[in-house]
Amino acid sequence: MTEGNKLNQIVAGIIRRGDEILLVEQQGRDDPASAWALPGGRVEPGELLTEALAREIREETGLAMRGITRLAYLAQHNNANPWQNLDDVITVFVFEIAGWDGEIRVNDPDRFILQARFVPVSEALRLLETTLLWRTMREPPIAYLRGEVNAGTMWFYRRQENGEDALVARIAAD
Repeated sequence: MTEGNKLNQIVAGIIRRGDEILLVEQQGRDDPASAWALPGGRVEPGELLTEALAREIREETGLAMRGITRLAYLAQHNNANPWQNLDDVITVFVFEIAGWDGEIRVNDPDRFILQARFVPVSEALRLLETTLLWRTMREPPIAYLRGEVNAGTMWFYRRQENGEDALVARIAAD
């Protein structure tokens, strides 16, 4: 690994309640506006993916997950920034959650989560399409929730010199 090259892992969960999906409204310190997304976040050093997922869901939604049924999809993004000589690779693992306990209660120590709520899938698709600025966070969950790709599909993106994110490959799972 070269100096400045960072590998970052992110986890997120798809939590269902009947025909609804749990989304969180989030806004980072430098974000111009809030956006809706699946609950999840960064894997901390020493954490397994499942441990990070349980922690992030608990912090962002107050719910305790009972387990994972499958890998929904994986998305990898090379966020190369040639102007700063950075080459960050972000890998996102999104899992279907088997079940959950508790009541929705945001307890985010980073204070990025504004609210969490269950919304009908049709509304979730609209919120993901209209509020997420990043192609890498928008395309995979929308395609998965619409049933356009199988569980386990992998998406690979690379930041272009013009700042746009290009889909380099999408590998379908059987």
